[in-house]
Amino acid sequence: MKLIKYIVLILLLWGFDSFVLFVYGGTIGSLASFATYAFLLLYYLIAQKRKFILPLIILGIIYFMISGLIYVESYKFYANDFVKYLIIIICGAEVARDTSHKELTYFLLLGASSILIHAIVFSGGYGRYSGLYLNPNGAAFVSLLGYCLAFQIKDIKTKYILLFAFTFAGVLTFSRFFFLMWLLTTLVSIYGDRKNIQVLGIGIGALVLLISVAAILQVNTTRFAFIEGLFQNDVKTQVLTKDDRLESWSKYYDDILNNPIFGNGYKSFSGADNTKQGVHNTYLMVLGESGVIPFFILIGIYIYLIKETLKTFRDYIYKFLLAVSLTAILLTMHNYFNNELILFLTIWLYTKLDSKNPDKELSTQ
Repeated sequence: MKLIKYIVLILLLWGFDSFVLFVYGGTIGSLASFATYAFLLLYYLIAQKRKFILPLIILGIIYFMISGLIYVESYKFYANDFVKYLIIIICGAEVARDTSHKELTYFLLLGASSILIHAIVFSGGYGRYSGLYLNPNGAAFVSLLGYCLAFQIKDIKTKYILLFAFTFAGVLTFSRFFFLMWLLTTLVSIYGDRKNIQVLGIGIGALVLLISVAAILQVNTTRFAFIEGLFQNDVKTQVLTKDDRLESWSKYYDDILNNPIFGNGYKSFSGADNTKQGVHNTYLMVLGESGVIPFFILIGIYIYLIKETLKTFRDYIYKFLLAVSLTAILLTMHNYFNNELILFLTIWLYTKLDSKNPDKELSTQ
């Protein structure tokens, strides 16, 4: 049973099906995707059956029902995505309940380490590295979420090693979102425990290391110039202030205002029709595709996570950091309902709020 759980974690947390699809093509990629959901179903069949996470199930049903009634280009892909979403939410919940903090942290660490391997072995090209995740922004999400989890590791030496590893992996993605959220989560952690002020040194150390090996790794010159400016008192602020996502959001405002109640239909905000780029915002995507009802449910779910984790802020700071990070990540993506990593981390955090599921695994380090 543990072997099946680990296979599921690899498939969900390492972006394995997308990587296989990219490297080996559609046939093998489809088999990898099928394997992900087959193992989820198998685990559910043999695992203890506990209560459903109803808010996420209701969100999915209402979103797919309303958006599907308004517009669907391909009912085959629509049905496929709906079934996959339900499998992740229902079957993935049992995997999440049986996955400890330690296990989740180290599986994310292994995934994030592929970013470093990518940078060393396949340096060059765009100069932003992503490892198994193919997209630097997706790799940045993994690094950020692992960074949040590492704050709860009890052994100080191990904790700092993990914090540095996730930080450096995130830096290699050159994601502006990662840099911003890293600073925010670090400041929040310092507020919770002043001893965490030492973590700022980890960030500085990661940037110094990057500057030392930048020529070898052939990093992205535009964004690297900003980092160099931090140490030379010549910060090029336009690197941070220029935000293509704001422009992407603005292209969809009229569509939202024209159909605010029931939206414009399934995948209408994904950019799949190639007429314009996707909206890159889960909240706007849900509002624009299926209207206000699932929009408020989605917001309610993540407000609930933040509110509940705030109650245990001093004892389990990683939970609050994770909740804030997940909520912020949704501002930058529009594939929420088939993003296995974000869905699983949301489910995992939700299950850890259950009073009947204590955080006994936190003493493992």
